[in-house]
Amino acid sequence: MEESKPSGKRRGRRWPIVVGVIAAVVVAAGAGFWVWHEQPSFCNAVCHDPMDVYVDGYFNDATLMANAHERADVTCLKCHEAKLSDQVAEGLSWVRGDFATDETGHLTTHGVTADKKMCASAGCHDWEDVKAATEDWGGEAGVNPHASHQGEAIDCSNCHGAHGSSYMYCNACHDYAVPDGWESPR
Repeated sequence: MEESKPSGKRRGRRWPIVVGVIAAVVVAAGAGFWVWHEQPSFCNAVCHDPMDVYVDGYFNDATLMANAHERADVTCLKCHEAKLSDQVAEGLSWVRGDFATDETGHLTTHGVTADKKMCASAGCHDWEDVKAATEDWGGEAGVNPHASHQGEAIDCSNCHGAHGSSYMYCNACHDYAVPDGWESPR
């Protein structure tokens, strides 16, 4: 009796299935990674130091502007654009450990400022609504921190601290009421 040998045709028909399954797994893994990458938890999953304090504040500190964004379902990447070159530089900085944090765990060097172009972009804050909401601010006629004599000279981040206390910048010269939870230069 002769032994039957496997047909070469059958073996030849498997490779498209194997390639298809591998491609499907790679696509699904890539899609899952992309969805995870868009979430705040991605930032501190790998880079615990220094990102834990930022992600914790985003989720848990009601005094922070970052938490107000979380409550409005605005993720970190809405403000912090994920440019590949920046992410590679940040990753290398983390691997080398060449970043410094203060006693609160926040980075001591800051590169992100929030200006009118960033905050009043489409889908975020409407600048005219912001100005209208702060007209005659603090009950003082003619006072409006968003339509001040400083004009466009100051950024939103001069006052509004996303990951730290907000700061009453105007009080470097003036003596206006300081909102609860804000710091004052005086």
